[in-house]
Amino acid sequence: MNPLNPEEPKNVSGIPPVVLGVVDFCLLNLAFFLLNYWKRGSFELSPIYGKLLLAFYGVWFLVSLANKKFQWREYAGLEKGLWTLARCGLYLAYCVAVMVVIMGLYAYSRGQVFGICLVFVGLEGVVFGGAYFLLRRSNGGEVRREPLMGERPVRISWRLMVVDFVLVGVSFFLVNYLKRDGFHILPDYEKLLLLIYGLWLVCSLATRKFERLDYVNYYHGLWPWIKAMILLAFSLGVIVFLFRFRYFSRTQVFGPMVVLMVLETVFYRFYFERKKRVGAEGDIESANTVSRILKQESLTVETDLEALKEAFLSPIRERLRDRYLKNHSGLFALMDRSMDLKDILRAETAIRNSSEMLYSDTVGERYMRLFVNLRKINDIRYINQYFLAVHNLLIPGGYLVGRAHTLATHREWMIRKFPRQLANALYAVDFLFNRVMPKLPWVKQVYFSVTRGKNRVMSRSELLGRLCFCGFEIVGEEDIDKRFCFVARKAKTISRVENPSYGPLVGFNRIGAGNKPIRTYKFRTMHPYSEFLQDYVYEKSGLQKGGKLENDFRITAWGKVMRKLWLDELPMLYNWVRGELQLFGVRPLSAHYFSLYPQDLQELRKRVKPGLVPPFYADMPVTFEEICESERRYILAYLERPVWTQVRYFWKAFYNIVFRGARSG
Repeated sequence: MNPLNPEEPKNVSGIPPVVLGVVDFCLLNLAFFLLNYWKRGSFELSPIYGKLLLAFYGVWFLVSLANKKFQWREYAGLEKGLWTLARCGLYLAYCVAVMVVIMGLYAYSRGQVFGICLVFVGLEGVVFGGAYFLLRRSNGGEVRREPLMGERPVRISWRLMVVDFVLVGVSFFLVNYLKRDGFHILPDYEKLLLLIYGLWLVCSLATRKFERLDYVNYYHGLWPWIKAMILLAFSLGVIVFLFRFRYFSRTQVFGPMVVLMVLETVFYRFYFERKKRVGAEGDIESANTVSRILKQESLTVETDLEALKEAFLSPIRERLRDRYLKNHSGLFALMDRSMDLKDILRAETAIRNSSEMLYSDTVGERYMRLFVNLRKINDIRYINQYFLAVHNLLIPGGYLVGRAHTLATHREWMIRKFPRQLANALYAVDFLFNRVMPKLPWVKQVYFSVTRGKNRVMSRSELLGRLCFCGFEIVGEEDIDKRFCFVARKAKTISRVENPSYGPLVGFNRIGAGNKPIRTYKFRTMHPYSEFLQDYVYEKSGLQKGGKLENDFRITAWGKVMRKLWLDELPMLYNWVRGELQLFGVRPLSAHYFSLYPQDLQELRKRVKPGLVPPFYADMPVTFEEICESERRYILAYLERPVWTQVRYFWKAFYNIVFRGARSG
């Protein structure tokens, strides 16, 4: 994000993370040695404080990564930048103090440990403030100040607070019982209990633990409780170290935190399920409740049919913009570019936000021209069935609009949410679970029984291919607000292909000798359902040099490597053994690609058998016209002298492949 203009986050790269890291590392060393000189009158470190310096290095690095301290977008505005530095400094002090308490290293000076953190944050603030004003002056712009927290109304659940208050006490006395075989506590340990209660209240309010918010799932709701527990444990460590409470048992200090977290996890699970069940099944069962909630009054039962007709027969465009898609302006702009919304009526439109399957009684016994679903396609269990149901509801030329999480948008979302190193590790695990497991035989049954198909990730190519397989054509697509949005039009009948490619070995229908169809096989180098996108990719980008499709996003990263090494074509040896292909000959083509050839070359191609190695590698043509001319020369020569032509072309191709590095794209 550009700190001088938050409205344009993509136009300015900002200061590189390496530069920020080096500067911050120098400031940490400066603060450490300044405090050492102030405390001991020398810059020389004793062996024990050399270890403390190494500990500061490690904690500083982890805290900085966890808080994205080296990413310039975290400094969008003076207040936000200073808050980021202060937060990281506080976490640094917490972590070092907890490490000292847990390891029992009480020989370190409290003034030096906390003084280092304080001076470090002060130096960072001075350097950042100076750089901030210099950048603002050089850009000549005003800095937009951003609030540090949202302005949501606070609604605290007092029941949750009371129950958690009891759980804190239960945890403390349970650990005390396990340690001393009794519930009686030693002298001065009541101070520890009061300290825990005080910090518990502060940490709970700071993490908004008891606020009544509508969380997406159980794990989102539990996260504030986990943060509060971590903050409570760290705060206890700081207090124990700061005030030298050495006589408190570390088991008695940190043991209740572990027990409390277990009890809170179990309790919140029951609380969340009950809240969800009450919200789903609750009903209004009395007239008093109706009057209180709805403020029931008499209504006029006469209907103005003309006004009703006028409303339903009015264009949907303004209503979409001002009401249904008010919070999705990017999606509305995509729709407005891809179709004529002024020509679509309100009565012909359906807007949904659901992952449930479509049935005739859910949308009405009628045909539609526009169907919009704002829920992620990834949450739908049977995606093809869903697309087919929409296909049946739409009239020819009708539009389907949807949103999804693709591999690209999912990765971008994770990188923005977590530090890059952690995001890469989490993405690898998530890829195996939500991308690989749904495709493995037997394993996918377990996956879908556990997840019910929700949140699985698919590629952009697979999603668009599924749409084309189900009878749609793509008229618009764009990444908007970390989601992939698409507009598809019902323009074809449903594909007759019974088994679209989905496994590691894929088969393709190709045109062989005599215009007879043959089935060739390859190892997969493209995303699933890519075979249905060939027309779309060609119309969108055309051909590149060498006759391959330009900007073919269907090819996977590992697929490009396999194509370079020709590993993907090994299964075609099966077609060679069956006599459907010869060793050298024109490439077997799909019906679409074959239709691009001139009529005379199509007739010539019917007279020869396709081959594994095409004339392309002998002549190395560049343009599509040169490819056609190369194949024409080969076929005419082959029809005149078959054996000599095969030998001559084979050795020319061998030389180009081995010595000139010719490879498939």
